[in-house]
Amino acid sequence: MRRASMPLHCGQATGASALRMLRRASKTISQSGQQYSYSGMRNSELQTRNSKPQTLDRFYPRLPIWSKTEGRKLIWVSLLLLSLLNLGFGPPVLTDGGVPPLRLYPYQVQALGRLEQPPQVTARAALLADARTGAILFEQAAHEPLAPASTTKIMTALVALEQGDLSDMVTVPPEALAVGEASMGLVVGEVLTLEELLHGLLLVSANDAAATIAIHIGGSVEAFVALMNERAAELGLAHTHFVNPHGLDDPEHVASAADLLTLTREALSNSDFVRFAATPQATVAGRLLASTNQLLTTYDGADGVKTGTTDAAGECLVASATRNEGRAIVVLLGSDNRYADAGALLDFYFEHYAWRMLELPSNRLSGYEDDQGQRWTLRLGEQQAAFLPRWQWPLVQLFRWIDPGAQPASCGVIGVARFTNGRYLLAEVPLRAFASE
Repeated sequence: MRRASMPLHCGQATGASALRMLRRASKTISQSGQQYSYSGMRNSELQTRNSKPQTLDRFYPRLPIWSKTEGRKLIWVSLLLLSLLNLGFGPPVLTDGGVPPLRLYPYQVQALGRLEQPPQVTARAALLADARTGAILFEQAAHEPLAPASTTKIMTALVALEQGDLSDMVTVPPEALAVGEASMGLVVGEVLTLEELLHGLLLVSANDAAATIAIHIGGSVEAFVALMNERAAELGLAHTHFVNPHGLDDPEHVASAADLLTLTREALSNSDFVRFAATPQATVAGRLLASTNQLLTTYDGADGVKTGTTDAAGECLVASATRNEGRAIVVLLGSDNRYADAGALLDFYFEHYAWRMLELPSNRLSGYEDDQGQRWTLRLGEQQAAFLPRWQWPLVQLFRWIDPGAQPASCGVIGVARFTNGRYLLAEVPLRAFASE
């Protein structure tokens, strides 16, 4: 089994090498009854001023001459300064932390380097983010307004879910079939539920379903689009403007990758939207509908969200995938190969980042002895998780604080556990005391 490489502490290395340099520099010679201190000169190069003054002056024309006492004083002062310097570079002293000084191992340095080299994508605009926190881990032209194609239907679905009821009975109007690309195959006068129409909207990207929903919710397509833009303003989508509910090309119909991330995170907070977006196939109103999102059946953990393709927009995709505690969102606009781009970015997320539960270690920090000598077991008062690059998890430190005035009682809060990553506070969790058996 290979042993892990131990890190070199910079203070120790600096102090040792400096001390060696000082010893070399502090040598003195005595020739012809005179003392000289020197640095960096070979013995063959040293000459007394009495024998060959021109040789020494060639090297150090203004070399001072110290007495033996003065030389010793200089040595001790130099040693003192170097000792202080070494202490300045020493490891930090932690109290009540039970964690060694922060050090980076070679594998952590390598992992950090890989984070600086995200995968290359063909998309004109691209973005990778953590779904829960919204933390952007990779972006490329993320704020540029571009044609969003049918990723528009994320907003169409969100407004419909917020303004309508899934059990609403909806009659298909003639105007809904004039849009083109009627991929659900609706018939004028046909009656469906809003839930069935949303399946068609999000699975097969049906424009006839989009228009039918818009007229049902808003009374007209124009009124529904106004609702879409109002909702976009509420979400702060500064680089988004909708002209229609389906996403067909229009110079004024634009969205940015960053705005689509914000919109998608809002939509994913709706459980019905999550269910529709994660469905790879469904039979609806006598129709077999298969999702246009190929990742749902080809990528491990894929659970959404929406595809889009037009001449102006190219290949577009908002994708999400969940593994363990982590969920990633990818936004791609104007891609040449959206599934390859999305797969590469999702792999990057799951390889280099992780959500983990914060826990007390199995050491003295999980116990407490009160003034009467009774032992108490400490537990976190609530469960919390944190999101970090994988290489940083070994650097997470726990500092506990016990209220000196607290009176421990079973399940009583007696202090706080603070989890930090360097200077950043990850979480502050109450500590509860339980009587030890």
